[in-house]
Amino acid sequence: MLPYHLSGHGTARRITLPLFERLPGVAHGFTVKGSIPPDAVAGAVGRPMPLLTLRQVHGAEVRLLGDEESLWGEGADRPQGDALLTRRIDAAIGIAVADCVPILLADPVSGWAGAVHAGWRGTAAGVLRAAIAALTARGVPVDALYTGIGPSIGPCCFEVGEEVVEALLRSDPEAGASVRRGAAKPRVDLVELNRRQALAAGVRSDRIAAAGLCTVCHEDMLESYRRSRGAQGRMIGFVTRTAPPPLTS
Repeated sequence: MLPYHLSGHGTARRITLPLFERLPGVAHGFTVKGSIPPDAVAGAVGRPMPLLTLRQVHGAEVRLLGDEESLWGEGADRPQGDALLTRRIDAAIGIAVADCVPILLADPVSGWAGAVHAGWRGTAAGVLRAAIAALTARGVPVDALYTGIGPSIGPCCFEVGEEVVEALLRSDPEAGASVRRGAAKPRVDLVELNRRQALAAGVRSDRIAAAGLCTVCHEDMLESYRRSRGAQGRMIGFVTRTAPPPLTS
C-alpha cells in the first residue's frame, strides 16, 4: 500500500496522505507539476477558497492568522515567516517548496491547522519544533496533533557540505543518525530529521505520515530546484478546515 494517493484531475491534481484523509473536517494536499494551486484547493475542499502563503525566508518564524485578521494576497504585502497557523475555515494556508520539506499540522478537535516550510536551514533552526510549541501554547494537546510530510528531496539525492552537517548537529546532537556517509559528500535525510523533531516535541509516532517521494527522482510529477538548477517551478502544500471544530472555546 502506497503511503500517498494521487487525487483529483487536471489542474486540481494533488498528493494526499491517507492519515490526513481520515481526519474529519480537514482538507489538505500537495500540488504536483501541472497543478494550479487554487484549483487543487477547490478540488480538496469542494468549493473555491482563498489560499494564503508567506514570504518564506528559511528561518523559524511562526505566523498566526487570527479570526479577525484581513486575508492577504500574493504580493509583497504577505507576512514573512516559515510556518503559518490558523483555526479559520474561510481560507486555506500553504507553503511553497521545490525540494524543501512541506509539513502540515492538524488537530481536528480544536480546529488548529498549520503549514510549515522546512529546508535544511529551517530544520536546523527548529521551525517545526517552533510551530508545535506555538500550537501547544494555545491549548492544543501535542498527543492530539497530526503531522503530514509531503514530497521533498530525499537522502538519495540531498548531497551537502560538511558545514550543513555541522549546523544540523548543533541543532540536534543526534542528527548524525540521519546523515549517510560513504559517497563523495554526505547525504542528509531531512524528512527523518523533521520526524525526529515532531517526536521529540511529543507528537505520537502513529500520527506522523510521510509521502515518501523524492522531488529529484520523480521528474515526471514533482518540481525540484536542485534538479532544474534553480528554475522557478514550485509546489504548494496546503491544509484547511472545512467545517467548524467541535471544540470552540
